[in-house]
Amino acid sequence: MPKKIVPSLTGRTIRCILFDFGDTLWTRKDAATWQQAEQAGNRRVVELLHTLFPTEAFPATDPTAYGEQFRKIVETQARQIQQPGYEPDFALATQQALQQIGLPTVEPAIAAEIFEALRVRIPESRHLFDNILPTLAELQHRNFLLGVVTNRWYGGEPFLEDLQIMGLLDYFDADHMAISADLGIRKPNPAIFQYALDALRIPAEEAAMVGDSFGADVVGAKHLNIFAIWKTSPRLLAEVSKTLPAGTPLDGEHLVAYSYKRSAQKYGLSPEDSQARPDLIIEHLQELLDVFLKAGPQ
Repeated sequence: MPKKIVPSLTGRTIRCILFDFGDTLWTRKDAATWQQAEQAGNRRVVELLHTLFPTEAFPATDPTAYGEQFRKIVETQARQIQQPGYEPDFALATQQALQQIGLPTVEPAIAAEIFEALRVRIPESRHLFDNILPTLAELQHRNFLLGVVTNRWYGGEPFLEDLQIMGLLDYFDADHMAISADLGIRKPNPAIFQYALDALRIPAEEAAMVGDSFGADVVGAKHLNIFAIWKTSPRLLAEVSKTLPAGTPLDGEHLVAYSYKRSAQKYGLSPEDSQARPDLIIEHLQELLDVFLKAGPQ
């Protein structure tokens, strides 16, 4: 297989490749399937609420609609208290949501249980992009260590169960995953990347990070001098193209400028972060096989 020459990679040692999950390895299923999965969670949380509070505390409304309203309030509260680089306190967000809909306050442990009831499981709501598992298998065969750095509101054992069903635990060790919900820190916070690197016993300079988010993945990786690989999407390319004068060829600088502007506030980026540049831009994960032929010096 001919190697794709990447100037910034030449002479560098790469022994580990870290991956994001959402929109990098998998994407949502069709809208109807996603809605169905969310509605199941909405009904589940209403059933739980009915075991915790008296019937007269609830309005006479459709349980699914009531659950949908509650989900939206919880998500809004979580985003309002979230600080860049850190996970919000989901129990607190749930407590605030309960107060907003007129239900009594509960202990944090009960609030966490209510939040858990809203979880949408991965296998029923997402599907892997094409050639993900064969690509991971080949990278593993080439002796690369594989790890995960991902921002997620739900982690724990149920998430690992989902990864097992998806076939991903054949390639990622649970101990080599930095999952924001479990750690309380989110990309681009360098600490979440460092957690995965420490677990893998790999220095940052010998790692690559693959992710779809400029603000979370590229900027976060560059803060530690991790080789940053930006997996763009057709949707992003189309969005950026629409902002350019007719006939202007799309390039990486356009993608960076657009994405920095879109994500600066969400991720708490500094003006200096606008100077961050991905070391490699890809559209499909299997493109990695043209670049990383073996672990070690490149």
